[in-house]
Amino acid sequence: MNTIITLDTRGRLVIPTEFREALNLQEGDDILLSLDETTRTAVISPIPGARNKLVKIDVDFDDAPGSLAKIAELIAKLHLDLVMTESKSYQRGKKARWSIIADISSCPHGLTQIKKSLLQHHTIDAVSITTIARDRLHR
Repeated sequence: MNTIITLDTRGRLVIPTEFREALNLQEGDDILLSLDETTRTAVISPIPGARNKLVKIDVDFDDAPGSLAKIAELIAKLHLDLVMTESKSYQRGKKARWSIIADISSCPHGLTQIKKSLLQHHTIDAVSITTIARDRLHR
């Protein structure tokens, strides 16, 4: 499904009925708006359930068989509740990135400890963690 919509004078947009129905969106539902400045794209994603403390975690790692699964085990041990994820190989067989939206409400660790724990894994090269704020941009 694709459509072109127009922003109003205050920069707002209306999600067409067909899209809201297909995504089962109701008034008051939480929606994540993500910006990729490199590709100049914005993505609108429904967030199921109440999410209190959302973060975006980007993990750059060695693109080898089983690497993602091992990192997933580590993330499970940290008690991160994954809301959305996407992994991409950007140097096939060498380097990949796992982008994660996680709810850290149940995580007993702070952001510094989460990053430190991830960086201790031998296949991980870099970790970036950004807090996702409600109704305003926050870095």
